[in-house]
Amino acid sequence: MKILNTRSHWRNSFATFTAAGCLLTFAAALVRAQSTPALYNYRAKSVTSFRIDLRARIESEIQKPSPIGSKMYLQPISNWLEQDVSWQATRTVVSVSQDGSAEIEEKLNNFSEKLSSSDDTDDNKKLLADLESALSNWNTPKTLHYRESRSGQITGLTAESAPPIGESAPRVLTAWLLRALRPTAALPAHPLALGEHWQAPRTVEFAEWTGTSGSESGEWLVIPAGIRQRGEPTVKLQTTQEITGAVTGGAEKPAEGSATAHFHAESLSTLALDDLRLMSAARSATRDILWTLAPVEGLEKPPQYRGRLLVEISIQVCDETPCPVAAGDSTNGSR
Repeated sequence: MKILNTRSHWRNSFATFTAAGCLLTFAAALVRAQSTPALYNYRAKSVTSFRIDLRARIESEIQKPSPIGSKMYLQPISNWLEQDVSWQATRTVVSVSQDGSAEIEEKLNNFSEKLSSSDDTDDNKKLLADLESALSNWNTPKTLHYRESRSGQITGLTAESAPPIGESAPRVLTAWLLRALRPTAALPAHPLALGEHWQAPRTVEFAEWTGTSGSESGEWLVIPAGIRQRGEPTVKLQTTQEITGAVTGGAEKPAEGSATAHFHAESLSTLALDDLRLMSAARSATRDILWTLAPVEGLEKPPQYRGRLLVEISIQVCDETPCPVAAGDSTNGSR
């Protein structure tokens, strides 16, 4: 009995010591991070696997003038197309340069896809067929190569890094998507200080939009009181981007009236505290164009037309267990 009690005491003491050590490491890492901006410390030859889910949705809403009796009203008519694509991404740090940046190899395979629409009109059927044809060319195993700085800035991406979403110029959402689909996170030029919010203006210029303004904001989120983390310590980074402007050129410029553009993106990334590697992420972005048409006799306000591109991304690390394959998987790595 005495031996059992001694063993039990030793196990409890060891568990307490281990927990205390983790807390001390967590606290020390925070203290170090608060004095300078957080940066990645890449490990050459490290390999991590992720499951990535993407939902892209095209929406349109027209206000159609409709007479009811002696009065004219605006009748909203909406339509949408949606594509869901999932795949496995295996990320390898090929090498690390003297400045700390890394050469990354990202292999994509185990694809699945699903297409749907609001109705079965001939126009929707044609658009769905075009989307399916474009996706069939993209949903094949591929290997991407790019460079990533210690702050997570990426260079060297090509158009094949993201599936087609049918965006007109300026392809601001496509540019965001190319980086948002990568299983990493861009780190802010701010110390890792929990609960401190930052916001800064961004200079944005497009040939098709004028009077543009942009901003970026973010925060290292505080862990809610009473919440105890399980497993290794993590930290959450939340960022938001905004761009607005007037559409004065390109395919989206109206023949009459005016149009405004608005881009909004959000990202919530969960990072391992020791080296800031990505554990999971939820990201979304919308690109809205609002056309205000010429006034119509009998209406108090001119009719409007709205077009929206919406994308939602979910990224989940799956090193401990095999990456799940989504239902209805249509392609795989052997293709």
